[in-house]
Amino acid sequence: MENIYYFFRNNATKSNFVAFGPWHLLLLFIALIGTLLLFKYKLPNKNLELFIGYILIFQQVILFAWYLISNYNFIKEGLPLYHCRIAIISVSIGLITNKKSLMKIGSYLGIFGSISALLFPSMDPFIFPHITQLSFFIGHLFLLWGSIYILFIRKIGMTSKDFKNGLVFVSTYHILMFMLNKTIGSNYAYMSSSPIGVGNGLPPLLYALVVITIFNIVLSIEYIIINANDSSEKSTSVLELVN
Repeated sequence: MENIYYFFRNNATKSNFVAFGPWHLLLLFIALIGTLLLFKYKLPNKNLELFIGYILIFQQVILFAWYLISNYNFIKEGLPLYHCRIAIISVSIGLITNKKSLMKIGSYLGIFGSISALLFPSMDPFIFPHITQLSFFIGHLFLLWGSIYILFIRKIGMTSKDFKNGLVFVSTYHILMFMLNKTIGSNYAYMSSSPIGVGNGLPPLLYALVVITIFNIVLSIEYIIINANDSSEKSTSVLELVN
């Protein structure tokens, strides 16, 4: 019982997670293996969709409940307003309900967010083991796999209209988070400071514009790459039919 209480404790100290240490490298290896398996079999599977969706939902519910019950920075850090939390909720509900609009925005945000988070994890100040650490890696691993599945297995890409709407959504979201952070002293969407320190010396408004620009550029690159890949595969299919 003491071990359970320790796992869910709320007395913060510091994180002892070592970036690119043995545990981190193992987790990155697991992420790579899962990704390679998805590309190897490359077959839509409803059971897999439900499995990923329910894992992500369960992860978010447990994390939200811990923030709420423990009262550990619930308003400043516990709300589902970070990029990856929004992506996780969108991807999970999208996969479970087959709602393509949710899958589109969730996967576009999720693939960049999950890779960034797995490579440069920003951990809560708790010594291992702790619920936030387990939740962090389960959430981002399955967000990565769910996003890859949606974009490259189900091939649910964005039309030009979807893409424009996505840019409007992402820009509006960042602006709202910038105003919210100023009000409650939070750092949602990392619109107050960067988790890796880049740009933190800039004036707040300039820093916010840089973040919005970076995300819009990333979404644009994803859109170009994914649509180029789809066009290439369609051309190959047509050539095979002709031959």
